Amino acid sequence: MLGLLLAAAAWAGPTEDFASGRSAYQTGDVNTAVSSLRKSADQGYAPAQVLLAQILDQSEQNEEAVKYFRLAAEQGNADGFFGLGAMYASGEGVARDLGAARGWMVKAADAGNVQAVQTVAMAYMNGGLAVSESERNSAAALQWIEKAAALDSLAAIDRLAVAYRKGDYALPVDVKKAEEYEARARKLRNITTTPKPGKKAKPNG
Repeated sequence: MLGLLLAAAAWAGPTEDFASGRSAYQTGDVNTAVSSLRKSADQGYAPAQVLLAQILDQSEQNEEAVKYFRLAAEQGNADGFFGLGAMYASGEGVARDLGAARGWMVKAADAGNVQAVQTVAMAYMNGGLAVSESERNSAAALQWIEKAAALDSLAAIDRLAVAYRKGDYALPVDVKKAEEYEARARKLRNITTTPKPGKKAKPNG
């Protein structure tokens, strides 16, 4: 029986090594986590590459973190795209390049990474990721803000409410639409009463 168990461990594949590494990381055993994740990552398993890169990034082993984020990104992994974009944005482990950061963030967003959608939308709202002033008022800006709002980003919802009141982004002024976004924001903030002029709404509870 022991021989069978040892043989099974010896033949553990990348998914098993990833599961083992993730479990160890969740219990705080970082050294074991890194060992198992590295086995899986070096066999080309993208989820392991991403988690290992995140751990390495937290440990300030930035160049190696970039390596594994890039390996995951090369396989089309959304979290790999996002991680690589974040490294380019911060200039950790790679020369800072906001244009490249935006490119990777857009890839991540297009691949379904929610945090990337919100990051790109925030760049269009507040600047960052080499988004120019003219781009901040463009149709592309509106599209990204709408995408983030659809994911319940309060900042994006608030911005759309203002945009419909003022006609920003070439939108027609639409008070009803603005009020719909404002009501949605109150619901997400757990505010149950509509504020009267000069008064703040009270949170529920």
